[in-house]
Amino acid sequence: MLVKHLMSWPVITVFNTSTVGESLELIREKNIRHLPVIDSSQNLVGIATETDLLKVFPNSKGLSTFQANLLSRTPVEKVMQSNPICISPDTIVEEAALSMRTNKISCLPVLDSKNKLVGLLAKNDIIGAFIASLGLGDAGTRITIVYKKKWGFLSELISFADQRNVCIDNIVTFGPEIVLKVKGKATDFVNDLRDADYTISDVSFINPSPEAKAQ
Repeated sequence: MLVKHLMSWPVITVFNTSTVGESLELIREKNIRHLPVIDSSQNLVGIATETDLLKVFPNSKGLSTFQANLLSRTPVEKVMQSNPICISPDTIVEEAALSMRTNKISCLPVLDSKNKLVGLLAKNDIIGAFIASLGLGDAGTRITIVYKKKWGFLSELISFADQRNVCIDNIVTFGPEIVLKVKGKATDFVNDLRDADYTISDVSFINPSPEAKAQ
């Protein structure tokens, strides 16, 4: 999966000359966590979060209304994170996730070949992709099998399911394990796997909430 398939767009932005007060209001009104900052030429120059913006008010309880209003007029470029790490829309999601983890950041602005902002990839987008890859938004049985890394193991496992008319909705490997997600309560299939000497380390039935299904 590529970044362009997961990123949010269009992206809400502010100009670098916008004030902290205006930027805070926009973040809260739109219920967003990251606010890319652009210059008059539409070039990305930074990114701001609510935490960044609130740093302008270190002792807000002791400030007068005049002082608070004055601080809220601070240009957002004074508190934004300058020169943010960016990514291309054609970058694979795994590389984007690694970049976030390595650099300890929670989002990546997405720039096209002309260095124009075309999207925003956030940590929640990565988590959403992970959930989708496991099929956790739909009901079914999650089966964890010890992965014997030998030639033909995966094809044999899939054939084993096909022969029993079991539909594998999702399949993911996690190091020494394979996780299958199949439809329904697949009790008979689990028993067949055990009888065939597949080592099963966990079986869980997934019944997502209505909220999870809607996401």
